[in-house]
Amino acid sequence: MSVSKGKAQLTTLQRICYGAGESSATLANTTIGFFFLFFLTDVIGLAPALAGAVVMIGNIWDAVTDPFVGWLSDRSHNRFGRRRVWILGSAIPLGITFALIWSSPGSALGQWATFAYYTAFYMAYIFVITSYMVPYTTLGMELTNDYDERTSLAMWRMIFNIGLSLPATVLPKILVDIFDQPKQGYFVMGWIIGAAIMVFPFFVIFAGRERPMKTGDTPFFRSFVESLRFRPFRQAVLMYIFAWLPIKLLMAVMLYYFKYYLNMAGSFELAMGIMMVVATLALPFWNYVSGKLDKRRAYMVGLASFTVMIMVLLLPKDFLSGLLPVIAFLIGFAVSSLHIMPVAIVPEAIDAGIASGVSASEGIWNGVVTFVQKTSSALAIFMIGAVLDLVGYNAGAAVQTDATLIALKVLVAVVPALLTVLGIIVAAGFKIGRSAQTTGRVDAR
Repeated sequence: MSVSKGKAQLTTLQRICYGAGESSATLANTTIGFFFLFFLTDVIGLAPALAGAVVMIGNIWDAVTDPFVGWLSDRSHNRFGRRRVWILGSAIPLGITFALIWSSPGSALGQWATFAYYTAFYMAYIFVITSYMVPYTTLGMELTNDYDERTSLAMWRMIFNIGLSLPATVLPKILVDIFDQPKQGYFVMGWIIGAAIMVFPFFVIFAGRERPMKTGDTPFFRSFVESLRFRPFRQAVLMYIFAWLPIKLLMAVMLYYFKYYLNMAGSFELAMGIMMVVATLALPFWNYVSGKLDKRRAYMVGLASFTVMIMVLLLPKDFLSGLLPVIAFLIGFAVSSLHIMPVAIVPEAIDAGIASGVSASEGIWNGVVTFVQKTSSALAIFMIGAVLDLVGYNAGAAVQTDATLIALKVLVAVVPALLTVLGIIVAAGFKIGRSAQTTGRVDAR
């Protein structure tokens, strides 16, 4: 079997409309990734371990529902398209549930009651975003089966992803700082960004209809197990995780790192702005590299670059403060590849599985990807909270313990670098590419 190739079939406008759909998840998840843990610990006063547990429980619940939503969307036959009815139906609930997680209890609650309060709101939000993102992601691979056009489609997704990550990083803090009371600021910020989140899913209806694909009657649990038995898909999922998890760690720890290690909280927006602008502008470069090499090799080059750049954050803070714009530029250039390559690789593994006769429905493949991604992300955020508790982190204190400062450096640099090295190792054994050829069924062991 040769790797699936198709004919380019999408106009630039259609690619832009599809990519715009990424904006809702970007605004929501970037804001949550950078500020939610900090909001729970430093504004609400929740213990770091409990704050991490809020995120972990919500994300694990979300991860469990991901494959099921994918499986259900396979069976949503209607004249609007089986994916788009989920995408549009989730738009307004997504904005509302996002806004609610930034609300505050009307009266003082104890630690456990506060923990239960935010866990419930976060679980509600995260279920809705599952109902949006799994069908949206699956729609992308069904709009085209052309090897290079899929990379281009992923590039447009990431243009909106990284491009809107900048306002999602800077705007919340600006809005919060307008108010004397941080709780009020976060509440207003939640509703402003929540309103914006509702708009972008409506662009997706102009991206075109998904290609007709056979949807079998494979039961849910069998589909789930069968997808994971396919070795190239397992590799693609790991490559996805080892690229996205370092980004999640950076998002969760970076504000702590700037405030308590660098003592440069005021430079946070500048550094993140440079990083994200560069990451957005570098996307066409990584798309070009993928075209010249292939997705796997471009992935390996990108992760190797990131590994080197992120270790710079271990250097003394006096050195870092003087070169902050340059460092942000270099990290942003490398981060760009972590966004585009994994998104472009996964559909190739799914196509290979379908062509090899794996009895898993289409939607469940992407549901499994998000299941593994969110489970690992949830555990990582919980680990951050647990580590901060263990080393004696004191929320809001001007001076933190030496153990806390060391922990922040390890979490922001060493752990992400180790994950990207694992991604390179997995990619070395991934055999699906533009020129890959096999005979018969792909080895699923």
